[in-house]
Amino acid sequence: MKNRSSFFQRNKILVSTVVTLLFVVSAGCASWKGEKGVVNKWRDETVPPFEKGKTIQSDVVEALGPPSQVIGLNDGIVFYYMLEKTKGSGLFLLVYNTKDVTIRYDRAIFFFDENGVLTDYGYSHESAPYEEAP
Repeated sequence: MKNRSSFFQRNKILVSTVVTLLFVVSAGCASWKGEKGVVNKWRDETVPPFEKGKTIQSDVVEALGPPSQVIGLNDGIVFYYMLEKTKGSGLFLLVYNTKDVTIRYDRAIFFFDENGVLTDYGYSHESAPYEEAP
């Protein structure tokens, strides 16, 4: 035991450097962004307004593109459009980890009767800024 303790005492700088390097190598920072769903064209001011009782399914698809989901109902159909944007960052250390994630949803939903005519629609209160697809 005497040899070990004398080794550490003689090489304090080496030991502390190795411990510091292990800590630095095992630590990390990260940041990320992600996007799922469809482009939220329903927030684009140039999209023509939709009118209940007049707008048909093909008008909505032509203006917004294909929906994220099509849901069949007993007396009609629903087009569901969704955009999900994720942004996060994190710090990962040996003894402590933390991350911060923000998820923002933007949705539009359109209800059509059995003839494909718009009966109702709505947008989520939360919105992501409209950004034209590249």
